[in-house]
Amino acid sequence: MKSKIETLKTLVLCLLVVFVPGVLFAQTPVKIMDGEIDYLFNDRLTGREILSLRNGGIICNSIGSLKYARIRRIAESEPLLQAVQAVNPNHLAEIIKILPYEGYENLTEIVSLMLKTEESYTSVPFYVDGSSVVYLYADAKIQKITKDEATGTEVIVERFLMKPLDYYTGYIEAEKRGSYYFYKMKNTERVRYKSFISAVGKEKMIAVISIFRYGDNWIIYALGGVDIIKLPFIDKKIDRAFYNRIKAFCVFTFQRLEELESEDAES
Repeated sequence: MKSKIETLKTLVLCLLVVFVPGVLFAQTPVKIMDGEIDYLFNDRLTGREILSLRNGGIICNSIGSLKYARIRRIAESEPLLQAVQAVNPNHLAEIIKILPYEGYENLTEIVSLMLKTEESYTSVPFYVDGSSVVYLYADAKIQKITKDEATGTEVIVERFLMKPLDYYTGYIEAEKRGSYYFYKMKNTERVRYKSFISAVGKEKMIAVISIFRYGDNWIIYALGGVDIIKLPFIDKKIDRAFYNRIKAFCVFTFQRLEELESEDAES
């Protein structure tokens, strides 16, 4: 019995966890009015978090449930919230970032390009116990990219490997309309551990991001969640491991995104 429990601990603590593209840039201050904050976010966004956003920081929280999300139900967030609600994950992380529009005019184009590049997934470093360095994704292989010309929605089918889990297929839908960008990724099959243990059920892992212009700023809002078995004696550890993986991806991705934006401005 003990060996089974230890195996389960290893399994759930290593669970992917969900990739959430976010954007962590250098501390670029933004000017955003109180009324704009009130329109976009509810009272769960604290004064300290508002100050951090204005100073160019990123807000990354483990919120556990969609009911604790800080974003209001507005037109730009509704598709994202509905997608997560359909999965109903019991581990959920939230990411918020505000960028000035000026200087980042090509943000959605750069994000769209990054998410169609395999290296954007496989070059993310993840630190374990502060010493041994591993990559968050051991492999990522794009199988197919198609585009619906009528709606402009791109569909990307990609195979991911995050050890010690087996390969799984991610079904990605990306929509870009003007200054609005929406991304959704779900697993299309069970995610297995050592080929025979089912770790995550089909379509029980989700990552969504909404990027849109509001006034003089870009609003970047993302949620990453997974619905897995909840075990009281390790649930907090799972939640922390899940949060740390999402944060690691965000830090790396957004630094890289800033580099690409700088290169684009210089060219």
